[in-house]
Amino acid sequence: MSVMTEEREALKAAVADYLDATFPIDKVHRIANGKEDVPAGEWTKAAQGLGLAGLVIPEEFGGQGASLGELGAVLQEFGRTLAPLPMLSSAALGTVPFLVCDNANVSKPYLEALAAGTATAALALSEAANQWPATINNTTATPSGDTWSITGSKSFVLDNGGADFYIVSASTPQGPGIFVVDAADVQRTDLNAMDLTRKQSAISLNNAKATPLAINAQEQLTKIQNLAATLVASEQIGGADAILKMMVEYAKMRVQFGRIIGSFQAIKHMCANTLVEVEQARGAAEDAADRAAEGEDITLSASLAKIACSEVFSDATLTNIRVHGGIGYTWEHPAHLYFRRARSTNALFGTPAQHREALLVGLGY
Repeated sequence: MSVMTEEREALKAAVADYLDATFPIDKVHRIANGKEDVPAGEWTKAAQGLGLAGLVIPEEFGGQGASLGELGAVLQEFGRTLAPLPMLSSAALGTVPFLVCDNANVSKPYLEALAAGTATAALALSEAANQWPATINNTTATPSGDTWSITGSKSFVLDNGGADFYIVSASTPQGPGIFVVDAADVQRTDLNAMDLTRKQSAISLNNAKATPLAINAQEQLTKIQNLAATLVASEQIGGADAILKMMVEYAKMRVQFGRIIGSFQAIKHMCANTLVEVEQARGAAEDAADRAAEGEDITLSASLAKIACSEVFSDATLTNIRVHGGIGYTWEHPAHLYFRRARSTNALFGTPAQHREALLVGLGY
């Protein structure tokens, strides 16, 4: 059961204030349209001022030592604002593998750089579309003495336009492995992503020098993918919450046929149903994150959260466009940015259909 403590509420409020001041939705819209850039050094500023980059990194490596529950709460705020910073890609997905693998000797310099905000990481697991759990088909790590090299490719990598290093899964003679590869040894190609607020890439590796985090790491890979689904769900519910507020505010001010449209029963039902769905999904997302923070097996909780949050976010963005009518379909209105984010994250780390199948299997059906 999720519990919103005073400390978590204070953290969430501080992050909300920062994001609202730094990335109002009109600014995000301009950045998405290529008319403005993310302010230089903004991620380092966020790392140093709020400790966001190292939120869940242990204090011994310069981080804040917060729990995955706190990380989920912060991701809700990033999902709400669509802020174009690598919170999900680096501070969440790019950091969790180091924590799961628990290899301090190898992880130390990477975690210190991540916590300081001077470097970013990206998780590269998928090799093909519609693939969950991610399987390793054509990425191979080869040992040579004390060193390793990787050849293969990964796709749909959230790297915010380019990370400093990538966490890559690859097959080894001892089973699946998890490795760190420097960006200098990776060939990166931008993907034409549906989500305009966050860049994705495909990467290829040709005998790229790699540092092993874990070998024979199927258990760690499974845990990383469950955590990834949970963290994406947390971000999704923040976006759904923003959409709910957007449609309610519009329904309270838009006049049609001489009446505020929010007085029409059909509009009331749209807003009320969305509220119920959002709060139910929020409970699933926060419960999964808190269970993960307690070290519980979240295989079922992660799937439940990803199903609920993906579907609620997608449904809410469509309902929002319908409530807004014609203006909701225009490029100038931010509704499409949330619609694009919802559709993009729907497939990220498992679609609802894939997670339903996993949930049924896990329950013994």
